[in-house]
Amino acid sequence: MKDSTNTNRWAILFFGMICMLIMGVCYTYSLFQPYVMKHFSVDSPSASLPFTIFIAVFCVGNFVGGRMQQKTTVKLTLVVGYILMVLGWLLTAILPSDMFWAMFITFGGLFGIGDGIVYNVIVSLMPKWFVDRKGLASGLTLAMLGLSATVFSPIVSQWLKNYGFSKSFMAVAMVYAAVGIFGTLTMKNPPKDYMSDYTGTGAIVTTKKQYEVSEVFHVKEFWTLMGLYFCAVPAYLLLSAIFVSYGADRGLTAAMATLGVSAASLCQVGGRFVIPTVSDKIGRKSAFAVSFLITALGVAMLTISTGNLYVLCFCLLSFSYGGTQACFAPIAADRFGTKNVGTILSLTMIGFGLGSIGASLMAKVVGTSTAFICAGVVSLIGIGLVCTLPSPKKAREQGV
Repeated sequence: MKDSTNTNRWAILFFGMICMLIMGVCYTYSLFQPYVMKHFSVDSPSASLPFTIFIAVFCVGNFVGGRMQQKTTVKLTLVVGYILMVLGWLLTAILPSDMFWAMFITFGGLFGIGDGIVYNVIVSLMPKWFVDRKGLASGLTLAMLGLSATVFSPIVSQWLKNYGFSKSFMAVAMVYAAVGIFGTLTMKNPPKDYMSDYTGTGAIVTTKKQYEVSEVFHVKEFWTLMGLYFCAVPAYLLLSAIFVSYGADRGLTAAMATLGVSAASLCQVGGRFVIPTVSDKIGRKSAFAVSFLITALGVAMLTISTGNLYVLCFCLLSFSYGGTQACFAPIAADRFGTKNVGTILSLTMIGFGLGSIGASLMAKVVGTSTAFICAGVVSLIGIGLVCTLPSPKKAREQGV
């Protein structure tokens, strides 16, 4: 295999994990929300809108990051992404109390695009360096993103308590500036033709062809992956948003709620590492099937669960959600090559965006209980889509 390089790929993985760990500070937004409400004198639903916009724009940022990597260097792409991230938090910090609407632009827009750009760079770099261990590399990197909120929540809470709204937003901006410098100096593409003759072993088949973006629209698996993204979202997002309030009628005490949130967070981290790592051994198709089966089981149990069983359901859904999310980069790189994997992955994330919006609308239209039943059906559809993916034997016969 053509893998001669002076760069230690494990160092690249370690640096990427650090970048991802710190990037996830934004997922402590629920801690900032009361301070946003107080600073701008808005209610709770309004204060949550900037984060909702951020999630939507994040998908756009992913696409921008993928395209930028095609047109320019990794380092320049990271510079642009990190500058937008820092500006998003800094400008939010200095917003007057009568300009809440501007937070949609600063936090939701600028930070959302910047975060998406940087995320896409790091996620797409890992399969390039670990052609033979895509699941392991992607799993470790994304596990850090899941762990971030757990690590930084006490730190952010202390900042907010001691310094308030503006200074805390500035502090996070400085953290992103520091990791931006670190990430820009350490992240880079592997040499040309790095491990270019690797075609996979056992349950994994890696294509020799490096697909252009325009070509993937004619490949069935591209649309299947988009559908899988859609199916992987509703069950977890529905429950995570209302875990405490929905559990009030299911015997969930305050202590159980606190423990449940922490346990579910760790389960998501575990899923992001375990499922993609195992997929290196059993194949991406089998790993996806396991994740969707766990989701279907969790939703089925949720309909009759109370107390500790209700908490277990949340943990199961968190584990399967984290696992499926971390499997998309490896399978996209397997099927379409690593050259344009960032852009291709961002396009499949359209399914993620549609699934997120669909889950929220479904809950409002049909009610929470019915929405969970629908989410369970969607997870079963996901299993059906997984079955349409080619087996390793068939993939080899097709020469993908």
